[in-house]
Amino acid sequence: METKNSGSSLSKALTMLNHVCTSPVPLRFAELVELSELPKATAHRQLNTLLEHGLVRFDEHKQAYYPGYGLLALAHRTWANLDIRDVAAAPMRELWSSTQETIHLAVLDGAEVIYIDKLESPKSLRLYSAVGKKGPVYCTGVGKAMLAFLPDDKQQAVIEHQAFFRHTEHTLTTPDALKANLAQIREQGISLDLEEHEMGIKCAAAPIFNSRHEAVAAISVTAPAFRTSDEVYEAMKNQVKNAANTISKRLGACD
Repeated sequence: METKNSGSSLSKALTMLNHVCTSPVPLRFAELVELSELPKATAHRQLNTLLEHGLVRFDEHKQAYYPGYGLLALAHRTWANLDIRDVAAAPMRELWSSTQETIHLAVLDGAEVIYIDKLESPKSLRLYSAVGKKGPVYCTGVGKAMLAFLPDDKQQAVIEHQAFFRHTEHTLTTPDALKANLAQIREQGISLDLEEHEMGIKCAAAPIFNSRHEAVAAISVTAPAFRTSDEVYEAMKNQVKNAANTISKRLGACD
């Protein structure tokens, strides 16, 4: 006898939805009954509920069930409401633990970078950044990581708003130099700040993508130059890229 509690009903509906969504081919009613091991009446009732909410759709001609378009709308609202700080929290902590250096999470705010989260290095290090503070795009690792993957028209608009102030002797101070660097970043998937914003400070950053492959944020690891030998820096680049990929997958991005 079927249990009438809502939890049981929800579980059965989700089981049915999972079969429809994960099957490599569209399933007919009899196949869904067999897979779910539900009585026909129960299976029919659960499918009707899913149909009403647009989570599955029924093809009359093929007499088969498909994932519903309502899933797309639901997914869109879910991604839109995700707080990237929550999604990135665990990978940021893992990156901090493995590098013992300062970790930044940033997003673009118009033509500037805004830092939305930061984990301080347990070692001695004083940085310009702080949560809520804005910074330049053209000479920060996180800024260039996001800028490199903007559509051409949006990228150009951001570049046109840059002051190109020379912070250090290594700062890129022309649009052409920046664009050449952005092309390298786009090809390699990693952005470097080689003492461009602050002397004595190196940074490796990587873009974070959403389900539409838009660069919605960037994560970086920052360390003083005296602690970043070539070997250490190579490791940092790989670690930050892996962290960015993990966060991107959590946001629905595909490889």
